[in-house]
Amino acid sequence: MPKIIGDSLENHRALTRHKLFDALGGLLAEQSFDTITMSQIASRANVGRTAVYNHFEDKEVLLLAYMNEATAEFSALLHESIDTEPDPIERLRIYVHAHLEMTSRYHLASRVHLRDQMSTEKSEHLHEHAGVIGNLLLNILIDAMKCEAIPMQDPHILVALIHACLSGQRLPSDPDKRRALCVASEAFVLRAVGASSEKIHALPSPKKCAEAEEHNTQASFMRCPVAH
Repeated sequence: MPKIIGDSLENHRALTRHKLFDALGGLLAEQSFDTITMSQIASRANVGRTAVYNHFEDKEVLLLAYMNEATAEFSALLHESIDTEPDPIERLRIYVHAHLEMTSRYHLASRVHLRDQMSTEKSEHLHEHAGVIGNLLLNILIDAMKCEAIPMQDPHILVALIHACLSGQRLPSDPDKRRALCVASEAFVLRAVGASSEKIHALPSPKKCAEAEEHNTQASFMRCPVAH
């Protein structure tokens, strides 16, 4: 009988599922979904293959469960941040940052063509997850138009364009570069939808970015080579 992790069978199942999610996320950061095998997932999660199949019948079912968790977490965190924010432009700004963080955490940037790597039946469920996230953005844009914070335009087209802009981004681990990418993406989206220039934060100058990168490079030479 396999060793139980956690203080109950229910807790054991939840912990095992999260280990499998973490394993799949790590593999998606390294290779395309169609090349990932259940054996790789089991090995990365440090669980037996039988344990994987006890939870998910195949890797596509695992992926859909993984996406469901990502969508639920994103929605919960976003609602927590925007529900008390009356300004739709500020809500849009929050959305951009949250979307970038989500794609980085769950390695979603590598899944641009994920639907092409799944069976037709199950790929439709990916569209459902995208719809949940898209509706959050859609409501923000509609509110922005209603209060004339941005010009009237087709919000559904804007949702597709904004997601196309954000989906290919991958946040770097360096804090300065990470912030610079977030600010640049935010400014790009706000300009694209027609937000007032007063609402767009100034971008870091190329000189400051270069100085920050040089400082980080110099600092790395002074670190102990065995300290991580």
